[in-house]
Amino acid sequence: MTIKSFKDLKSSAINSIEVLENTVKVVYNSNIDKEYTFNCVNVEDFVDNLSQQLIDIELDNQEASVGRFLHQQIKSGVLVESK
Repeated sequence: MTIKSFKDLKSSAINSIEVLENTVKVVYNSNIDKEYTFNCVNVEDFVDNLSQQLIDIELDNQEASVGRFLHQQIKSGVLVESK
């Protein structure tokens, strides 16, 4: 069951993000035919933080970036790639 779906992002790196119950699926612009799946313990916090990033991008905040945000989430362990 999809909780939230993000498409048509203002991102040079990310094509789409789909949030499920405990999973986040990411499609990168570099290969739109491949989907990367990540485990996420707290999807509500992830969606809230991603939504804030998207608002900042709309407000033309130069520090806001969907790709950078995802990289930080992976690096900090919020998103863990599933095999």
